[in-house]
Amino acid sequence: MQELRRVRSGILAEDDTQVTMHDVLDAQYVLEQKKDETYLRRVVMPLEVLLTSYPRIVIKDTSINAICYGAKLTLPGVLRFDNNIDIGTEIVLISTKGEAVAVAIAEMSTSVIATCDHGIVAKTKRVIMDRETYPKKWGMGPYALKKKKLVTEGKLDKYGNPNENTPKDYLKIFGDKKEATEVKAEVKAEEEPVN
Repeated sequence: MQELRRVRSGILAEDDTQVTMHDVLDAQYVLEQKKDETYLRRVVMPLEVLLTSYPRIVIKDTSINAICYGAKLTLPGVLRFDNNIDIGTEIVLISTKGEAVAVAIAEMSTSVIATCDHGIVAKTKRVIMDRETYPKKWGMGPYALKKKKLVTEGKLDKYGNPNENTPKDYLKIFGDKKEATEVKAEVKAEEEPVN
C-alpha cells in the first residue's frame, strides 16, 4: 500500500466542504482587512451541518434552558418532529431558529408523539448548546405567577400548599381531590336555585 486516504467522514467528503488551514488564515485576513465575512462563513461551517442526517425535533424556546441542564424532553415542549423517529433512535433537538440544542435518544415513536398529550419524548444524551443561552422560563407561567402571589399574600403556605386563607376558586383547580370535590359541591349548591 502506498497511500491511505479518508475520502469521507460522516456528511463531510472530499468536495467543497473541506478546507485547509491556509483557507482559514485567508478568511481571517479578509475579515480583518475588508470587513467581509462571506469567505469566513464558507470556511467555518456551523455544527448543525454534521447533524443533518439525524431525525429532528423542534422544541419550544421555553424548554431549551431545561434541556441544557440535562432535563428530559416532555411532550409539552415539542413543536414539530420528523416522521422517521422510532424508540431508541438518536435524534437531534433543535430550536425554532435551527440551532442544535442536544442529541437525545427517542423514548417515543412518531405515531405516539402525534397521538399522546403527555410523557417523556426523549432522554438527553449530549448537550450541545451552552447553558443560559436562552433565559430560564420555568416558574414564569400564568399559574406559577398566581401561586407566587398567593404565597406572598399569605393565602398559601410557604411551600405553596393550601391553608385556611386559600380562595375557593384556587382550590377548585389546584386543591387535592377531596377538597376540590367538597368545594365544587359547595359552589354547585350555592348556584342552584332554591324552590
